[in-house]
Amino acid sequence: MRMRMLVLAVVCLASLRGRSQDSDTTAASRIIALENAWSRAAEVKDLRALDTLLDNSFIYVDVDGRSMTKTEVLADVKASNIRQFVTEGMTAHLYGNAAIVTGTVKMKGVENGKPFLRRERFTDTWVYRNGAWACVASQTTSLPH
Repeated sequence: MRMRMLVLAVVCLASLRGRSQDSDTTAASRIIALENAWSRAAEVKDLRALDTLLDNSFIYVDVDGRSMTKTEVLADVKASNIRQFVTEGMTAHLYGNAAIVTGTVKMKGVENGKPFLRRERFTDTWVYRNGAWACVASQTTSLPH
């Protein structure tokens, strides 16, 4: 419960001030904090936090080329057996009210009764509207272990 409150606090704090008042450095830091909140929410299956972070129009393209909507991603997270979800090496580039974040993610879990370790590179697209940042698109590419 304490972690859920922390994730929600990060989400709320990151969206309090208007984008026009933020420097690019501050906005980039906030978006990286949102990415970390996303990782933690996925790890603990906090669907409420994920729902806040992902725009209703969110689209995800996974390593197999499958396209998923926000609803499908939330259902996938709920059903997953991921035990660890760690993002690393993130960089945010701002373009007005849009931002592109690149980085890597390491996932550990169990699938079909067998442990797995996956590493992926991701590209996330965030937009600032209605006073908050939300992720509108994400794409991942598999990396060797």
